[in-house]
Amino acid sequence: MRKYPTGVTIVTAYLDKKPYGATVNSFTSVSLDPPLIAIFLGNSSRILKAVIDTGGYCVNILANNQSELANRFAYAPGPDRFSGVRWFRNRMGLPVIEGSLAYLSTRIWRTSEIADHTLVVGEVIETKILSDAKPLIYHMRSYKDLC
Repeated sequence: MRKYPTGVTIVTAYLDKKPYGATVNSFTSVSLDPPLIAIFLGNSSRILKAVIDTGGYCVNILANNQSELANRFAYAPGPDRFSGVRWFRNRMGLPVIEGSLAYLSTRIWRTSEIADHTLVVGEVIETKILSDAKPLIYHMRSYKDLC
């Protein structure tokens, strides 16, 4: 899979007055009518529990200067991931990472446990483009710049 280049996102949820987030590159568009997107989250992850309990999630599409954030939300332990990170809650109350290219906020449409991950399909309720910068790309186990 390292041969397949992907964009990089941080999926967020807000539960019990706390933001949750994790780096996710298993993100795709599913349908235009209704507007659906999908992500895969590890079955034992805190973000999956937060997403399910919240009933929705926000996908923050990262810019090419946000690789440090991608690493932090992939590897840093627990609740300190948001420490020092600039973010705000959108109209749905979900965390949006400042500096992201865009975000898509969803309400859960369907879930399906598949092996050690859960497919979470969300109906897109709110979107916003925040920047025209280049996207963050992951390929061959490192971040790349789009030509």
